[in-house]
Amino acid sequence: MPEYRISVDLLRPGVFIRLERTSWFDHPFLFSKFKIKDEEQIALLRELGIVSVICIPSRSDVPPLKPAERKAAPPKPEKRLKQEVIDHLWEVKKERTRRLREKKERIARCEEKFTSCIRDFDNILKGVLGGNAGAVEESIAFVDRLSDNFLDDRESTLHLMNVVDQGEAAYSHPMNVALLSMMVGKEAKLSREAMVSLGLGALFHDIGKERIPKKLLKKRGQLTKPEQEILNRHAAEGAALIAKVEEFSEDVARIVAQHHERADGSGFPLGLGNGRIDKLASIVAIADTYDNHTNSMDPNASLTPYLALSYMFGQQKQLFDVEMLALFIRCLGVYPPGTVVELSNGSVGMVMSVNPKNQLNPSVVLYDEEVPKKEALIVDLAEEPELRVEKSIRLGHLPQAVLDYLSPRTKITYFVDPNGG
Repeated sequence: MPEYRISVDLLRPGVFIRLERTSWFDHPFLFSKFKIKDEEQIALLRELGIVSVICIPSRSDVPPLKPAERKAAPPKPEKRLKQEVIDHLWEVKKERTRRLREKKERIARCEEKFTSCIRDFDNILKGVLGGNAGAVEESIAFVDRLSDNFLDDRESTLHLMNVVDQGEAAYSHPMNVALLSMMVGKEAKLSREAMVSLGLGALFHDIGKERIPKKLLKKRGQLTKPEQEILNRHAAEGAALIAKVEEFSEDVARIVAQHHERADGSGFPLGLGNGRIDKLASIVAIADTYDNHTNSMDPNASLTPYLALSYMFGQQKQLFDVEMLALFIRCLGVYPPGTVVELSNGSVGMVMSVNPKNQLNPSVVLYDEEVPKKEALIVDLAEEPELRVEKSIRLGHLPQAVLDYLSPRTKITYFVDPNGG
């Protein structure tokens, strides 16, 4: 049934409504669309001077009262809310916005750390390529820094920032792969030595591309068979380069060599199959594939995080270590950050953070044309028992206004909240 306007006098608990011609800042409700839960909410609407609302039948548990039903009901004394009750609702709303602002600030600080790490990695990579004797020690210290900044508690903090500066864009991918890999490594309870090797191997997994012509690396569209063969050399080239540096362990060179090997034997350079691929390399292979799916060189080819995980598990499972793939999915959550979703109240939003303790209820930044973009509301679904994710939405299916408001980025942001909320 289509939406229609009704009098507030015909409301009852279970009717889903939308407020119209009322600014989000003019009422104490957290949402402009919600299901009436009690008579107190109806009384509050009257106190606010609202005489009519829009009824949304498809989301209502019961239909509104009919005028005859209202007249037939025995008269009830008009329930007026005490000012303290109204003030409390306003305070709850203000407190929620304060908390959400703090969360945004915490995410922003995390982004700053990641930006700083990207710049430092640029110098470290140059040092390794240049044969700098101290570059390996700097690399190990850098992996420890990543662990301290992003993986220093059980739930883990992992926040990879969009790199706007095209001069730095080349370094966001290895950082993404390193942190995603280390997140899985921590979940797998790897030793400190293995975590260092995993982090180093992930950071330098594509170092062999420094030996590939830049023109080929930047080419868009389908590669010719000879071009693909040249590109595929980067794994072996990178392993050889790492092996020349005595301070790097054999594990690091092995990860670089095998990060494109696949469990079904279809990978390169050796076509290794299941059981012959190094465990650490298998983790990096999963992280590398996921980031390539979500952050393709061609933005139109990029998948949403949710679709990327669904595709990897549904269509590519045979390519990877199944145990590590399951760990990877568990770490990112059912709805990975960056996924655009529709909620049960009809709102559209983008997942901002994963709650490790309750993966079906992430934090979502909501689209609301009545709320300025800079004040966009982030809702913790774990705190809203009446709200749930209904489905994920492909970016191409969103109106331009919603896209501009939510600003889904070309590069995906990952954030696992250490506080579980």
